[in-house]
Amino acid sequence: MWNITKRLPLCSLIGSILLSCSILSCSILSFEYLDISCSVDEGEPYYGGESVRLEFSIEPDHGETERGLVLTEGGLSTTPVFSWEGRELSVRPLGNWKKGEHYRLSLEGRIRMEDGRVYTARILRSFIYGREGDEFTLVSSGMEEGCLVLRFSKAPGIDSFTGNFSISPDTEYFCDFLGETVRVQPKSPWQLNTSYTWTINGMESADGCTMKREYSASFSGPAGAEIPYPLELCPVSKRSSPPHLWKRGTSLDGGMENGEGIGFVFSKPMDQASLRSGISFYPAIKGYFEEAGEDSIIFFPEENYRPGTEYRITLSAAIKDSLGLGLFEERRYYVSGGRPYLKIEKLILDSGQQALEGGGIPQDHPLGPAADLELRIFFSLAIPPAARKAAADSVSLSVLFPASAHNPVLVSAQWEDDGALLSMRYTDLSPSDGETDNYYQIKILSGEQGPAGASGEYLKEDLWYVIKVL
Repeated sequence: MWNITKRLPLCSLIGSILLSCSILSCSILSFEYLDISCSVDEGEPYYGGESVRLEFSIEPDHGETERGLVLTEGGLSTTPVFSWEGRELSVRPLGNWKKGEHYRLSLEGRIRMEDGRVYTARILRSFIYGREGDEFTLVSSGMEEGCLVLRFSKAPGIDSFTGNFSISPDTEYFCDFLGETVRVQPKSPWQLNTSYTWTINGMESADGCTMKREYSASFSGPAGAEIPYPLELCPVSKRSSPPHLWKRGTSLDGGMENGEGIGFVFSKPMDQASLRSGISFYPAIKGYFEEAGEDSIIFFPEENYRPGTEYRITLSAAIKDSLGLGLFEERRYYVSGGRPYLKIEKLILDSGQQALEGGGIPQDHPLGPAADLELRIFFSLAIPPAARKAAADSVSLSVLFPASAHNPVLVSAQWEDDGALLSMRYTDLSPSDGETDNYYQIKILSGEQGPAGASGEYLKEDLWYVIKVL
């Protein structure tokens, strides 16, 4: 058998090897650049299309291309939205474009084609979205006629301004939007000798342009050194309609009549809200404030002053004048409420002259044949006719011990001495016997539930007496 070997040329052998490699390999790496055109020209500073379009000379693998593409907004990565039409890819940010914002789109690295070939792709575009002149900036700021005035390159969005403008210390304010100008006016005057700082950050214009930087500046409230202080506190008699009768020059030390108000006069026009919240009474008394001019206010009580009670009136240091300057320090004043308390001068039984002692000390008292008892109560002030029935009702005589004793029955109540003496007759009391002592209690209520004088004077405390009937 003959063995015949055919020698192939070297160039044929190398070609065979390359062909075998191309058959065995799943993809072919091309060292050429993929031809990619972009709707944003290289070096173009502005772009305003709905999306950036990339057109590939060969249709690439969509998923791999999307994974390799990077879109940044203001230097931060943002989520892109993709749309394909064959070899053309459209890209836009998920939250839509922001006018005046800087964007950067890049696609670099190896990209697989639909036919399996792999190309090295490289495209980079940087641009500002919108047109030249779309930049949203603060042009000027300053104080004009007590208002902070801000002027912008274009009209700001109202909601965006409200959400991105701040001022410290925290201040309530109104805003007037006049095209590119915003006037910031405080609801209350700027505080005296106070430094304010305002800041704007991340604001958008009315047409959607984003401000690229933060702005901040400081200004001062009006200067002033005259601290407000109270000039006078005096009684005020209320009339059916203002003006009320101010008793200027009359001290509060003489005591206040029921229904009489207290007037407060200050050295400067005052902030009325701070007066209402900064004036307090101890003990507390129900009432209301009524404005009486820029520098004055009146407190009118809605209940009687307590007789013989000293009230402390406190003016808080938080009270301010109309420019926001507070009192130098807290002030305190004292005033006596109403007339002295009503008193029981004496209480005697029947026609005897021996006054009973209060506080529960038992005193013996013999009953007459009719088992009746007369109380004679002497008041320090006359009780007016309209208050006499209530005064009599506030007096009671009841069984104290034992429970088996008879409850007395009121037979009559008579007023004498122009209302300063009350005589009350009871009957059906149970006298003590040899085995059991019978005790009765006399009680007179105090306060507004008890007897009252013509100006509302009442007893300071309940009075009670104990008698043992014989």
